[in-house]
Amino acid sequence: MKGRTKLGALLEARCPRCKEGKIFTYSAFNYLRYHVTNDTCPNCGFKFEREPAFFTGAMYISYFINVAFIVLFGLSVFFLANNPSLIVYFSVVFPLLLLLVPFNFRYSRVLMLYLFGGL
Repeated sequence: MKGRTKLGALLEARCPRCKEGKIFTYSAFNYLRYHVTNDTCPNCGFKFEREPAFFTGAMYISYFINVAFIVLFGLSVFFLANNPSLIVYFSVVFPLLLLLVPFNFRYSRVLMLYLFGGL
């Protein structure tokens, strides 16, 4: 699809330079391989890992995303279940966070690349 916007390319996890090549090799729904990243863009050759341990900074973005989800899910449980016991919060919030691990992993890396990738 030609003519992607920067936001569209970010949401589709595409190369920040050409907005065409995929950053990840497999689908986010493949729970065994969702983390496999291409070394370079298959379309333009842009090197995704800018320096050794570049994506270590993505841990901070991942932390922020997790905190946002915990607050969102916690408030949802609070209002929908009328302030239930603590075990209800744990039994709802943590399974949802585990289901969102591929999303969190991918978009923390994509945001790191788009924000600090040197373009």
